[in-house]
Amino acid sequence: MTRIIWCVALALALIPAVRSAPQSDSLAGSPPFRRLFLDATVVEESANLQRVFHSAVKHPGNPVIRKEHSWEGWGPYLYGTVLKDGDTYRMWYQGVGGDCADVMMAVSKDGLRWTKPDLGVVEYAGSKKNNIVAGKGLCHIPSVIRHPDPASPAQRWLMFGYADGPCVAYSPDGIRWDWNRKPEQRTLFSSSDVVNVFFDPYRSRFTATYKTSNRRHRAVGVAVSDDGLKWKKPVEGAVFGADDLDPDATQIYGMPVFPYQGIYIGLPWIYHARWIKYGKYTRPDVMYEAQEGSPLTVDVQLAWSHDMLSWTRTPERKPFIPLGPKGVFDSGMIYTARAPVQLGDRLYFYYGGFNGLHDKGTPDGAIGLATLRLDGFCSMSAGNREGSFITRREVFNTPRVVINAVCRKGGRIEAEIVDRNNKVVPGFSRSDCVPFTGDSVQHTMTWKTAAFPESLRDRDKKVRFFLKNADLYSYLPVDINTLIDNGSRDY
Repeated sequence: MTRIIWCVALALALIPAVRSAPQSDSLAGSPPFRRLFLDATVVEESANLQRVFHSAVKHPGNPVIRKEHSWEGWGPYLYGTVLKDGDTYRMWYQGVGGDCADVMMAVSKDGLRWTKPDLGVVEYAGSKKNNIVAGKGLCHIPSVIRHPDPASPAQRWLMFGYADGPCVAYSPDGIRWDWNRKPEQRTLFSSSDVVNVFFDPYRSRFTATYKTSNRRHRAVGVAVSDDGLKWKKPVEGAVFGADDLDPDATQIYGMPVFPYQGIYIGLPWIYHARWIKYGKYTRPDVMYEAQEGSPLTVDVQLAWSHDMLSWTRTPERKPFIPLGPKGVFDSGMIYTARAPVQLGDRLYFYYGGFNGLHDKGTPDGAIGLATLRLDGFCSMSAGNREGSFITRREVFNTPRVVINAVCRKGGRIEAEIVDRNNKVVPGFSRSDCVPFTGDSVQHTMTWKTAAFPESLRDRDKKVRFFLKNADLYSYLPVDINTLIDNGSRDY
């Protein structure tokens, strides 16, 4: 008994205090987190299964927002933020080119039909009848966050962005912003011109990803802050960039990150441009010369991390949100909002698309939508040939497991509970399991036996899943009481 108490105390000591996530980061969840197959530690062994990475599916009615006003420049795009506020979805989006404003707002009740309200806040061409919240030159790349612990009602909302350096502004309502920023609200840390910020509920602090460089040129660094004003860098320089498995013309233009079920998911913007192979450039024309003959397109891949420092990407390096066919609004470049929002059983990824290339001409912009099944980033997948896998050992005392899965025609998922030596627990064999044959993001698998024997209480157990013509996206044993630390937390 003493050993059990000591182990539980140690596990709890390793887990950081988790404060309630603000609405903008509600996808973060709270312990116990669903076991995603992005995490290799949730599976001990498998047979006849594929680990499949899935891309988001573009909405057939794209684009969901088009250019309507002169202050949107070449067209709206989503270096920006979408989040739910009460029963309304708000979008803070970007203008570029021409005589554009920096940040505008659109609103929606269903995430599909968006309107641009007359906010009456910022004057443009002699009128305040517009949806502008930040005029030209005030804030590029708006990361909007509901403050988890505001010092005053005037600081309920924060907008991080870039204006001659990373900066922050405050607002009582997300619409009226104080752009008379004090010196401590400007140049928060050294960075190039792309910054994305989120609040990390796992460590109770603000975290930024910013544009820096590595040997492949454009790359991503990390900075952290307890209060949003005083920042430090756990590593000076890049923590994520193109690597030796990437094609020659690969750079990382930026990477929004959002916390999701205990891990961090990144949406790296992949800039397909060549870089010089030796030395450093001192003039912009050398950079443009190096890019000659490159595609100069930007698409989006998927990355994930357990500590914000070490990152993994899909082995195929396939786009998570691919470019559209030639001539459509997103055929040349795609940049995403800083995080998706959940609507029902799907994640909505909004993005800005352009029909032209980076550094080439004046492309037209619009905002599109791509969706993904909840937890649908990666699945354990079986075809006609049955496959199986065994989960990692964990303590759970209720014989129920919640799964997110889909079975195709003739498909089924069954499971059995085994001990730490992979021996079936009597009463919880495959034949005792109630099979799953449907499509659900939250189905509870049960067995004919209602409870474990007392001898197995507080002991490690595993689940062996059997899949045929099915995809399993996540699982979670009920009443998990042993939590796993996600990595180093000493910075």
